[in-house]
Parts: sequence; structure tokens; C-alpha cells
Amino acid sequence: MALQVTCHHSDDADRLVGTLLTAGYGAGVRRELFAGDDDAEAVVHVVHTDAPADEVEELVEHVDAWVEVVEPLTTAQAAPPVNLPDSPRRRKSPPDP
Repeated sequence: MALQVTCHHSDDADRLVGTLLTAGYGAGVRRELFAGDDDAEAVVHVVHTDAPADEVEELVEHVDAWVEVVEPLTTAQAAPPVNLPDSPRRRKSPPDP
């Protein structure tokens, strides 16, 4: 089970990642735009971690953030590979020599 913590401030996300890494858990942060939003400053900072939910919720209790459980995709859930052609398709017949 993996957890995703969405923070509104980068300082909170960086502090959370530092705390989780110090405690020995895996953690990373990335910036995400809201769907349909083109404002580069309107982002959230998403922390992904494998820490137990109880510990993460305790750390997030006093910051402007929320916690979600994210299940990683299994190979059965992943999209099948796309069958691509070996060469470009011609839309018109080649010119006569």
C-alpha cells in the first residue's frame, strides 16, 4: 500500500519528506497542476510514501494537506502494449519513375 499526501505549500511537503526519510521510509515529492488549470503557480505538492498511514496522518495533522491511499498498478491492471507498425504507412501511392 502506498500513500499520497497532497500539500498546498512546498515547505510543508519538503518538511514531510525529510521527516519520512529520516524515519527510514521511502518518500518523494513532485509538483502537480490541477486538471485544466494553466496557471504555473497554481500547483500542489504531492508526496508519495510507503510509510504507515497512522504515522503519516499524525505528521499531516497540523498542515494544510490531505492523505490518500494509492494502490500501485499491477501488471493485470496496466494497459496492454500498443501494436505499432514497423514502418510508416503511405497515404498515397508512390510517384511513377
